[in-house]
Amino acid sequence: MRLYSLASLMMLCLSLTACANKYYISIWNEKGTAKPLSKTDDVIRVVVPERLTKYVAKTRSEDSDWLDGSKLADYIGMAKLDTEERLQDLGYQLTDTGLHSGDSGQSKKIEWIDSQGNERQAMTHGGKPTVYALVDSQVLDTYTQRFISNEPYSSDPSTGATTMWTNHVDEVTMNKIVYGIKLVRPIGKDNPLYQCNNSSLSTNFCTFPEGYWEDDTRYKTIFYGVGTTTTNSPSPGYIEHHLTSSVLYQYPNLLGKKRIHQISQPFFQVTKVTDTPQ
Repeated sequence: MRLYSLASLMMLCLSLTACANKYYISIWNEKGTAKPLSKTDDVIRVVVPERLTKYVAKTRSEDSDWLDGSKLADYIGMAKLDTEERLQDLGYQLTDTGLHSGDSGQSKKIEWIDSQGNERQAMTHGGKPTVYALVDSQVLDTYTQRFISNEPYSSDPSTGATTMWTNHVDEVTMNKIVYGIKLVRPIGKDNPLYQCNNSSLSTNFCTFPEGYWEDDTRYKTIFYGVGTTTTNSPSPGYIEHHLTSSVLYQYPNLLGKKRIHQISQPFFQVTKVTDTPQ
């Protein structure tokens, strides 16, 4: 897994206008009807939508808009990695984690830095999963926002005092990003969820079939959570870390419609939780 240093995170924050502010994340979490998740008996595999393969194919194409595919693929990929880190941080057992995870069935050591900046490491279970975390993330909306500020235009040579001001206009591209997770128990021995279906086009991540997010007749849901945020941050990893830590904050206790306030530097910190999103 990824291991960030404090210095690299601080340098990243200096380059992002979002780091100077708070993230405001609206979440909606629901408890399902399936048997609750167990830290001792369950093993989780995080899987991503098969749609990822389309984005990777676009990224590898010679099309002029190949970068669009890359950005969309990054949101899904980082959502997977950050979900694994968050669930591990909460004390749950996982398998087939990390980059190029595939379907190895082997235990391995994973390392990460938690929300307080502490280096953490643990061994994954390495067994066959009993629970699947269906994870998805995408861009809901993109728009341009104008920020107007006053800047000194001229000053008194003798005193240095500002004598005239002018307006400075910055146009920033804002993206509304959504992250969703379903913790599910498959129904039926021939359920496609049991098959990893990893490939080069999925960057070797295990995928779940198209339509499975909406079609809940093939599994029983333990937990469903979704979070959205609007930001100008260009870093999918930064965004997904905020979203996953908010949706899974204090899991399984934080249920219902909430609004999360997070400070974005140098480490992710929840400062306030309200019951009704604004």
